[in-house]
Amino acid sequence: MKYQRRRGSVIIVVLVLITLASLLLARFMEDNSLELSMATMEADRRRLRADAQSELELALAVIAEIRTIDINKIHAPSQGFEDPHAYAGFPPHDGLEVTFEYEDESAKLPLAILDKNTLIKFFYALNLEENDAEKVADALVGWMSKTYESIEEDATDAAYQRATLSYRPARRSLRSFEELRSVGVCKDFFFDEKGDPTPLLEAFKSCVSLYTFGDTNINTASDTLLLCIGLDDKQLGLIRDRQSTMQKRIVGTPPYFRVTQEVRQLIGGGAPLQNFDDEVHLMWVRVTVKEGLAKCRVSALVAIRTDVSFTAAAANPDTNPTINLGGKTSSARTTNFSLATGTTATSTGSTQGSATASKTTSNSASTTSTTNPTIPTTTPGVDPPIASSMPIGGTGGRQASTSLNYPFQILAWAEDNGPPKESANKPTPIVVRSPIK
Repeated sequence: MKYQRRRGSVIIVVLVLITLASLLLARFMEDNSLELSMATMEADRRRLRADAQSELELALAVIAEIRTIDINKIHAPSQGFEDPHAYAGFPPHDGLEVTFEYEDESAKLPLAILDKNTLIKFFYALNLEENDAEKVADALVGWMSKTYESIEEDATDAAYQRATLSYRPARRSLRSFEELRSVGVCKDFFFDEKGDPTPLLEAFKSCVSLYTFGDTNINTASDTLLLCIGLDDKQLGLIRDRQSTMQKRIVGTPPYFRVTQEVRQLIGGGAPLQNFDDEVHLMWVRVTVKEGLAKCRVSALVAIRTDVSFTAAAANPDTNPTINLGGKTSSARTTNFSLATGTTATSTGSTQGSATASKTTSNSASTTSTTNPTIPTTTPGVDPPIASSMPIGGTGGRQASTSLNYPFQILAWAEDNGPPKESANKPTPIVVRSPIK
């Protein structure tokens, strides 16, 4: 009996040890599997990142070639760069899925050029009551302008000083839409009680750009923007019908407007299109590459033309107040990105500062032309490629150069694993109404 009991206890101990060993082995395999998966994902990410950057370079090369061919102008993706691989004549490598997306930032109105009355009409068109539209516009102008003091109690300098963490108005145009969380009155309309963006903010962001450039591109302007500036449903319908007809690629007819005059003739000469033209100034180019379960997306904000600027960072308001809403005061300060010289010029002042910036740009241009003579062009605002005059190298007759003649300047860059999933609580789109006449 004792022997049988002892043998039974040994079997139990062995089973327990086998169970523990199995658990440890399973845990070990799980840890190794996780580490292997993470290492594989990292390797895929690095490899796909290089592929995504290569595909972006292809897209920029195609855009640059099309611009050179088509009188130094880029109008819309339908100009031929929708599918860079089709244009270039070769597909992506086996197993790689590539998607190109283009978002014309110059399809919006630059916020820095909008005055108070324009903003009132804009907010009214975005379904704010007239009284609320006046309040929001007044508070926003008071935040951005150096010379204007808001009449709204919650948007005065004193109100900002009384805040739990006191601060002062920026006295320059917005550098981020998140900045609206700090603007009195505006924050109550652009964000809800939970701090989430309201439909008004989403509509505002779709129509307004924080960058300053030439006129807005009529080819890619949204329905919301065109209705906000004063077009009616009939005029908008005429534009969309004409664009739809042009997309059928009738022989000799481009699938986009080549001059703004075509739109004026179509919808009437009195249409409020003073701030519109027919070409792209600034554009987001997004490339998503996918191979198996791995995915990578790169996004670049590309300045197609040279007339692009972004609001300079605010200086210490106690010692050096910065720009006003339109950048027209003696202490105005704006930062301009020069595609011709690859430098950043800063102007300080509406008259004297502009002359200084022009002088700086002129000196830079003359220095460049000394070593790299430029090819003349008849298109205003477009800088031609620089012809290299560096001495010929000693191997194969190649030209030596210390710089890359890149066709565009990239102003912003982002990388991620593809766009996030849309939230189930996505704001309801705003129905635009006719603005105040």
